[in-house]
Amino acid sequence: MEKIPLVLMFGPQASGKSSFIKMNNLENYTISADKIRINLNGFMISDGHKQIKFNPDSEPVVWQIFDLMLKTRLAQGLPTVVDNTNLGGGRVNPMQAILDLVPDNYQVYLVDCFEPLLDRDAPLSEASLARALRILSKRNRDREYSVDLAIIERFVDYYAQFELPAGVIKLSSSDAEQLQDLIGQIIQ
Repeated sequence: MEKIPLVLMFGPQASGKSSFIKMNNLENYTISADKIRINLNGFMISDGHKQIKFNPDSEPVVWQIFDLMLKTRLAQGLPTVVDNTNLGGGRVNPMQAILDLVPDNYQVYLVDCFEPLLDRDAPLSEASLARALRILSKRNRDREYSVDLAIIERFVDYYAQFELPAGVIKLSSSDAEQLQDLIGQIIQ
C-alpha cells in the first residue's frame, strides 16, 4: 500500500514555500502557523511594510490550533502540507514535534526551498550563505508581507547545523520531476 504524503516545506521566510504551495494548487491541503497568526492577530505596518502581527500572548493558541489541525488531518489519513520554516534552534525543534505525531501509514517529505539559493560547489560557505541572505532580504522587501530580517538570518544560521531526520525524504524545490510525482500523490 502506498504511504500517504506529509510534506514539510523547509526554508526561511521569503524562500518561496508559500509561492510553491500556491503555484501547485496545494492550499486546500496546507496547514500554516502564519495563516493562523493572521486570523488571530492581523497585520501591522513596520518601516512601511505590512507584517504579520506577532503577539507572544497568542502563540500558545496558534500552536494549539496548528496541532489540532495536524492531528485531525493525520487521523483522517489526509495528505498534508505544512507551510512553516520547520527549523528552530536551541531547544526548539518544530520538525521533531511534527514527526512525533506521524502515523506509520505516512511518508514524510521535506521540500527544501533554501537549497536552490545556495552555491552548488560550496553551499554552506560564508559567501554562499551571504549571497542567499541578500536574495532573501530583497524578496522579503518585495513580498505581500515582510518579516524582521533577524528572523531570516536566524534560519540561515540554523540551516548549516541541520541534520535530516531518519526516514524523511528530502527534495529540492528545484527538482521539478520528483516534485510533480509528489504533488500528484497529494491532489489525486
